[in-house]
Amino acid sequence: MEVQLEQERSVLDAGVARIFGIKPDETHVHLDAVRLRAARNLAAYGKKLQAVFGKQAIAVPPPVQLRWWTDGGRIAVVGAHPAKEKIEAILNAEGELVEEFKEIELLHEIVHNIENSEGEPLDGRVFNVGLTSCGAIAFYTRG
Repeated sequence: MEVQLEQERSVLDAGVARIFGIKPDETHVHLDAVRLRAARNLAAYGKKLQAVFGKQAIAVPPPVQLRWWTDGGRIAVVGAHPAKEKIEAILNAEGELVEEFKEIELLHEIVHNIENSEGEPLDGRVFNVGLTSCGAIAFYTRG
């Protein structure tokens, strides 16, 4: 019974499958497919940010923590990175980088919500992307 419940949780509903362009006749699209896409998008985003930062002579380390600032509708740098203002200006001026950030956030929220369909909601937690010298990571923080 527990195995069956786990399998049902790992299957995406039709609405979510449509978002990913999965055909109706492709049955049992698993959460692993979304996890893989989220991981690939995050890795690609990290590489793109490293290239952009490299062209602008922005050093990493120190690591950069990015978050969506809902009050301003833009990407914000959390903390006191020496190039904070420059990073925010670059990221928010480039529509593609903003779109990619929001897509990565959506993918991670889908994964979280499916994994925790009966568990802990995201209430009060905020999605973050961290860029380190080793690449990008995704994580949630409180408020």
